[in-house]
Formats: sequence, structure tokens, C-alpha cells
Amino acid sequence: MADELKKPAILLVDDVPLVLDLLEDILDIMDYPVVRAESGDGINLILDQHDIALVFCDIALPGLNGVDLLRMIKQHTPEIQVVMISGKQDFELAREVLRERAFDYLVKPFTQEEVLRVARQGLDTYYHTIRQNQARQEAQRRMTDLILLRKIGETASSGNDLQELFEQMIDSVVQSAEVEIASLMLLKEDGRLRIVSSHGLTDEIIGATSIAPGEGVSGHVLMTGESVLVADISQDCRFSGHDGWQKYKNHSLLSVPIQVRDELVGVINVNNKVSGEPFDLEDQNLMMAIANQVSLAMENFKLVNNLRRQTLALEHSNEELVRLNRARTRLVCNLSHELKTPLTSIMGYIDLSLAFYDKLSSAEHKENLDLVRSEGRHLERLITGMLRLFSIESENEIWRWKSFGVAWPIADALQQYDSRIKEQQLQVELDISDDLPEIYSDQEKFGMALNALIDNAVKFNCHGGVLRIRSEEKNCDGQQYIYLQIFNEGKAVPLDAHEAIFNSFTQLGDIDTEKPQGVGIGLALAKVVVERMRGNIFLEDVAGAGTCFGLLLPTEQTYNELRVDAND
Repeated sequence: MADELKKPAILLVDDVPLVLDLLEDILDIMDYPVVRAESGDGINLILDQHDIALVFCDIALPGLNGVDLLRMIKQHTPEIQVVMISGKQDFELAREVLRERAFDYLVKPFTQEEVLRVARQGLDTYYHTIRQNQARQEAQRRMTDLILLRKIGETASSGNDLQELFEQMIDSVVQSAEVEIASLMLLKEDGRLRIVSSHGLTDEIIGATSIAPGEGVSGHVLMTGESVLVADISQDCRFSGHDGWQKYKNHSLLSVPIQVRDELVGVINVNNKVSGEPFDLEDQNLMMAIANQVSLAMENFKLVNNLRRQTLALEHSNEELVRLNRARTRLVCNLSHELKTPLTSIMGYIDLSLAFYDKLSSAEHKENLDLVRSEGRHLERLITGMLRLFSIESENEIWRWKSFGVAWPIADALQQYDSRIKEQQLQVELDISDDLPEIYSDQEKFGMALNALIDNAVKFNCHGGVLRIRSEEKNCDGQQYIYLQIFNEGKAVPLDAHEAIFNSFTQLGDIDTEKPQGVGIGLALAKVVVERMRGNIFLEDVAGAGTCFGLLLPTEQTYNELRVDAND
């Protein structure tokens, strides 16, 4: 257990002890063990002896340079995240190390904030990579198990319906043992034997038969786990009180147990040999072999069912992996556009101001700085949104639960998007019921979710369209909720996209021709927050054009009741 809780180490490689001291002092707050090296010599030995998660490595090292060391580390342990450090701003060098799979690139002199930010991100990436590898290995192991189970199932039986297999087995018993009466009895949940398949018995007898352990011949087999071969039941003292023996032509009977993995699960009974002769040891051996086949069929049926369930689970997992892969591809495309656009603008205005520094007036410089700030804030919102989604999904965020009215977050959201609403000339319609109960959540996180929904309603609305927000009290299954509805008059969401639209990094439309602004995290963030509140968010049917989101938001009492039910 102690080994499982042991943290991996951070490796510092720099030929200047002062830099190593500085990095170690900065990283001390993270409470991770630190390993130091002043050159690339012996790094392989360090990697063998220590569990390294993150490396800070100077590019200019004596002997083995930093780029070669980066390649060596990645070849040794690809999961390790390597941050390269340089004493100068060199774009070509930075591009080279990033091409070699470096995690990040720092330029001296660096700040404490830069080091801690990169260290935390690098460790997060390391843990994420480790979890992905473990999940991939588990999927491969399960696939190997499933292939083995499939082979076993195909060898044991045809994989037919279990009841059909029972009937086939009874037919085999009747033909092989040449008997007039045969029955297969299984142990039910109440601990009694009941007939599941038979030959030569009436429906009345089948329905009425229920045998307890120790009761009659079948009950005796169930209790002892041993076969019973009786040449003449009227002369057997064990069953002297047994009524109904008169139905046996020759007073002879045979009962054998059915065992699955050393557990007794049923009994096979045969009576009245067609020849009129009593049962003998050869008949008993034959019935035991058939009982083993029944046992194998039952075990195989379980294996086949498990195989089917696991196959379905793997298919669902594979579908989810395909969806995530597509979402990842879409995210990369979105990010390359959404992050590059503000960065291009920022660099453009900065280059313009620097190139014409002496020719531009103060007002023009201020205008350029305002534009740079605007683009920077846009970039910050994109990155912050993604990081908050990841943080909330991983349940790392602290929730400050309290009750509050829904009207104030709505007013704040509309005020935040007021300029865009006016720019699109949207008609805002509000219908907020008076004296609404308060919802229970983290007010800041609910505000983020609501802002995402309002942003979606503004972004996808048509020019001059309607933005309608209404709320009212609603009771569902005897519990109190606030029902919130947000409607926009833009394009309707197709029915087949009602579930996918809430997935992370999902947007409708073609990336190249119809892609709206953003990277597709707003609705995913809203869904995560609302579900954490134990509420519900869904798309509602709309007649004609438009999209309408419905939310059921619990009160504090409802939240506590749902939490108790979930724990139970």
C-alpha cells in the first residue's frame, strides 16, 4: 500500500548548481521528491533507479546535450514529460525540442509562477498518460479473455437457449437410457427442486412438484449429493414411506446429481425402462455422463451470457473510444483555429506598434493595446473554459453549496451578453415566476453553466430572433424543482444529435464551412454542473425553427433527498 501511495520524482538536469537550487526551492511547495543531475551522464541509471514523472532539462549541457538527452529519456520512458530550459529565445530550437516530444520550453530567467504552472501541467499530463496506458492494457487483457471464452463456448455447445438445451438433454436421456419417464429438476432460489424439463409427465405433475432437501428420492440426492440407484423401491428402507412408487412398472428408479463447480444445482430422474428391467450400474454411469453434459451446458450458458455482456460492453467502449477520437480530432482542428486567431491578432497589433512606434500617436497605441487586451481575454476565456471543464469533470473542484434564487444569475448573464444581444438585435423575453423557491448549488459554477447556455442561445440565434427565458416551480415524483427553459430562434438541433450535443468538444456543422466560434465545451460544462447538482438538462421538442433547452434544478431539500437515495 505504501508503494502505491509513493509519489514519482521530478528530475532536474542543469550544469549550474545555482539553477538546480532555484528549481528545487520553487518545486518544494509541490511536495514531490526531487532528483538532481549536473550532466546527461548516468541519466539512464537514474531512470532505472527512480520513478520519474517530470524532467526539467537545460539544453546546453556538457557532453550529452539537452536535445539528445530528451531523445534518450523519451526512448527509455515515453510517459515522462520533459520541460526544456534555454538561456535564449530561439524559435528554431524551441520547434526542434517540441518536435522531439518535449512537453514545454522555458527561457531563462523564468519566474516561480512559470515553473509551477508547467510542473503542474506536466504532472497532470504524466498521470493522464499513465491512466490511458492502463486502460489500453486492460482493454487488451479483456479482449484476450473474451477470445478464450468464445473458444470454450464454441467447443462446449452450440450456445442455444438454455431451455432448449435442457429439452435436448432430456430427449437424449430418454433415447440413451430407453426410459418412459425422465425429468430434469433444478434448485431454485427458495431452496426447493422444481421440474424445468421432462418427458412422460403431465403438466399437472410438473406444476405441482416442489421438493425440499431430504424429501423423497430427489430430495435425498439433493441433500447428500450422491446418486441413488434403487432396484426395488418397495424394498428400500430409505424410502419405505415414499408414496407413489406404484407408478413404477418394475419399482426401479435412478436419480443422479448435477454439479457445477462443486455446487449441487439439480437432479436428473429416470423411471420405467422400456425393457421392464431394473436399472443397473451401467445405467448409472450413463446418467452421470449425461449429468456432466447438463452441467457443462449450464456452465457454458453462463460463459456465453457473460461473453455477450462483455462483448456488448466492449462494443460500447469501442464506440465511445471512436467518439472520443473524433472529438479529439475535432478539438485539435477547433483549437488550431480558435487559439491561432487571437494569437495572430495579438502578434499583429504588437508588431504594428513596434514597427511604427515613433509614427503612431498615443491614441493609436492605446487602440492597439485595447485590441490586444480584447483578444487576450478571448484567449483566456477559451483556455479557462477548457480547464474548468476538465477540473469539474475530474471532481477536483471545491463546491461551495448554498441556496440562492435563480433570477440573479439570469440577470448577470444577460448583462454580460448585453452588447452581443444588441449587436444581433435579439428580442429578449423573460417570464420568471414570482416567489420561486431557491435552487441549491455552487453559485459561481451554476453561473458558468448558465452563461454557457446563454452564450449558446446568442451565438446560434438568427439576426433579430427571439431569446426567451422562463422559469417556474415544478414537482417531479413528489420532489420540488425549478424548471428553467432557454429558447433561441436559430436552427433546430436534429433529433439524432440530442445526446451528442452535450458531449465535450462537440459542435454541429462542418468545421471548415459552418463552424461557429468556440471549441464546443459550453454545453458539456453545463451538463456536468447540472448533473453534479443532481438536476437534469435536456433538449426539448420545438415546433418549427429554434432550439430549446430545459433544466430541472433541485432545491436544497430535493438535493438532500436525492443524495440519500443515491447512497442507499
